[in-house]
Amino acid sequence: MPKFIKFDLPINGLKVKNIKELRDHFTIEILAHFRSGLLGKWLFSCQLQNELAAVQAIETTNDHAVFKRLCEIFAVEVDDSVIALMLNYLTPEFGLHLAKAATQIKPDGKIIKFTELLPVKLGETKLFMNRFLDLDSLHLKGAELILQSKNGALMFKSCRIVKMIGDRYANLGDGTVLDIHTNLQWMRCALGQNWTGNTCSGAAKGYKWDEAHNAVAELNNNGGYAGYSDWRLPSIHELKTLVYCSSGQPKTWNDTGTSCEGNYSKPTIDLIAFPNTPNTRFWSSSPDTFLFISTAWGVYFDSGYAGHNFRNDNLHVRLVRSGQ
Repeated sequence: MPKFIKFDLPINGLKVKNIKELRDHFTIEILAHFRSGLLGKWLFSCQLQNELAAVQAIETTNDHAVFKRLCEIFAVEVDDSVIALMLNYLTPEFGLHLAKAATQIKPDGKIIKFTELLPVKLGETKLFMNRFLDLDSLHLKGAELILQSKNGALMFKSCRIVKMIGDRYANLGDGTVLDIHTNLQWMRCALGQNWTGNTCSGAAKGYKWDEAHNAVAELNNNGGYAGYSDWRLPSIHELKTLVYCSSGQPKTWNDTGTSCEGNYSKPTIDLIAFPNTPNTRFWSSSPDTFLFISTAWGVYFDSGYAGHNFRNDNLHVRLVRSGQ
């Protein structure tokens, strides 16, 4: 009977001695060891007969299927989307694999632009947690993702990969966007409209000011939206941050910020981030404490102007929450 001298399996820059260590440092490198037969020899030398038999029974030559089966054999949890990323290099010198992260360095902003992180400096290791990576629309929920080169590594733990809308809004893929300038998360549709995955359908509903507050409370009490139950009416200053003057529209200033002049055929808002926005007035949560007790502030999205409205007027509502 042939006998192999026990040896350590080189993987992820380490020498793995047992199954537990293999799980802890499981990477795409395991595919090369499977193809060369080194994995089988290591399992035999460790007398791991059940795992050896399962590995030898793999018949497919497809890398995705082989790696998925190896994950099953060694009880490593990974989904198909992550495997697809691991097998498709983003740049010639970078690959992706799962691993445990050790240290944390927080970036200045919520959004991490992948291109700005390259190249990784010699000997550098950075961990980004609970952030958004501007790469594509794939979500990596709960995954620990590493982009690693020979000289350094970027680690993303519990991060979401998003597409940017222009240079301001991150599309979170759930009918909301994150304004990276203000760290405010906005519903893309006004209340009464429905997010279809591509646009806002239906007609926005009009509310009196008190009714708008009641509608927000009802929504939060019934489970909220996009997984959150802390939605609210924006303040007048928050609502004014949504004002966008299109090309050719000069800006003027009033007590609460910028208004747009010129052609008002389109709403003064980013219509890619907030499609099908009514070309009319929206409520803020800010009461008028200076002039009339019966009025509250709103924004006219036909011009971007902020002004007073009687609380019994019917205005539209777009909800906001503080970002993470």
